[in-house]
Amino acid sequence: MKKIFALFSVVILILSLSFSSFAIDIPKPTNDFFVNDFANVISEEDEAQIMKIGADLYEQTQAQIVVVTVESLDGYNVDEYALELGREWGVGSKETNNGVVLLLSVSDREVTIQVGYGLEGCVTDAKSGEILDAYAIPYLKNNNFSTGLTEAYKAITMVVCNEYGAELNPDYQIDNYDTYETYTDDYVEDVIGGLIIVIVSIFMLVIMRIIIKKIGDDSNHGDGSNYGGGGYSGNTRYGGYSGPTGGGFSVGGSRGGFSGGGFRGGGGSFGGGGASRGF
Repeated sequence: MKKIFALFSVVILILSLSFSSFAIDIPKPTNDFFVNDFANVISEEDEAQIMKIGADLYEQTQAQIVVVTVESLDGYNVDEYALELGREWGVGSKETNNGVVLLLSVSDREVTIQVGYGLEGCVTDAKSGEILDAYAIPYLKNNNFSTGLTEAYKAITMVVCNEYGAELNPDYQIDNYDTYETYTDDYVEDVIGGLIIVIVSIFMLVIMRIIIKKIGDDSNHGDGSNYGGGGYSGNTRYGGYSGPTGGGFSVGGSRGGFSGGGFRGGGGSFGGGGASRGF
């Protein structure tokens, strides 16, 4: 009985740590989808521009870049909030996972870019950090949230356009845009932090398998009975972290497009690529 109770406690602990992001209360997207200004900090002119850029990019590439503002994260981590939002809304195509979430929390004074699996090769962690540092933070520090988000949105769009070979309306391009990536100290810290999380997760899973196997061996009582191989199989995934085969937690089913006078997500998957900044 004590061993069963110990196993139960371990399982509850792992699940509580692994699935804590699912408790986040995510708002429903607006009909515009590409711009969701719940904190009411983006000007009407910038909203219209972001919407036009997002729609143009979607029509050419099926990629979806969504900007979201909230007044507060209610104590949640900005990265996890944006990841859960991207998953629940299904940002990007289900087939190619080409979605991006640009999230600003006003009262927390934090901003993040979180990237779907399909765009992690071009909108890298380093590039995401560069975009925030060069185009968002200088404005956000002065509480010019509208311009900072719009400029960052343009920069992300230019990276995605370059990846797909798509054309961006010259009116929406950023002057002196630097397409070269530099790996900053923040990028290195992000990589190390991600590796630590993966290692800890694997260690906890190994411990669980050992406990399950031990209980399975003890339950035979030497009477020759056998209740089958213990443990669990398959590619179990917790939160946004997945095994080396890729994939991840995906939401949605239908392809993105016009629905009820607006856009909607296409079922894209997110795995934790991107960058965050405080200001």
